[in-house]
Amino acid sequence: MKLRGAGVEAPRRDATLLLAGALGEDKGGVLAHPERTLTSIELAKAEGMLGRRLRREPLQYILGVQEFWGLPVRVGPGCLIPRPETEHLVESALRLLRDTEAPALCEVGTGSGCVLLALATHRPDARLAGIEREPQALRWSALNLAACSNVLLLRGDLESPPPLRNLHAVVSNPPYITDQEWEELEPEVRDFEPSAALRCGDHALRPYRALARWASEALRPGGLLLCELGTAQARRASALRRLHPALAWREGVRDLAGHLRVAIWEKK
Repeated sequence: MKLRGAGVEAPRRDATLLLAGALGEDKGGVLAHPERTLTSIELAKAEGMLGRRLRREPLQYILGVQEFWGLPVRVGPGCLIPRPETEHLVESALRLLRDTEAPALCEVGTGSGCVLLALATHRPDARLAGIEREPQALRWSALNLAACSNVLLLRGDLESPPPLRNLHAVVSNPPYITDQEWEELEPEVRDFEPSAALRCGDHALRPYRALARWASEALRPGGLLLCELGTAQARRASALRRLHPALAWREGVRDLAGHLRVAIWEKK
């Protein structure tokens, strides 16, 4: 099989999903009718999609969608593909703010908008904002959040003062892949996804310290900063506990494999 020869991790699954995408059907429809003959137009579309996958373009970019928190999120070049691990960030925010009426929350580095989409769906009373530096990513988040009337999107970064203050929470999935880890990634990530959303460079905690400074100004007393962690950051748990003098360590959240996945601080 061509996909296996190209080094694709799950060639049979990908082939089925690519065919389903070309036909405009779901996976079940394709598997239920293996005898179906493709039209010339369908065949050409399927071959074009297969060619992209053989070049190791992410399957999600080719299909144009990735599920997150049970919701379809539209994705493409310039946008970080949502990962299941990031659902721990959503779960933690919902848990900690469940007793807060109309919470004000800001996500830094909105990307596809998947986190805000999940939060807006479960907390329609919340006042949500997303800050994104990259224009391409901001277009994807605007597309995914177009129907969410309680979400405000802003272009900006951590170099500027927070445009919002007195927040109940700041959430973020900062760049957490070190330069050494970057070289070991599969081509789908390394060659196609936006490196600015993934790479932290040689200093694993640098983006987190910048985020802590920013959040210390944006949060109200008692407000929370929640960040997703990578492997390099989880190994520096002691440094995370004293990330910023204005923030007190509150808790860490582990994933199903026992890895520290989300760090949470509270503004003093």
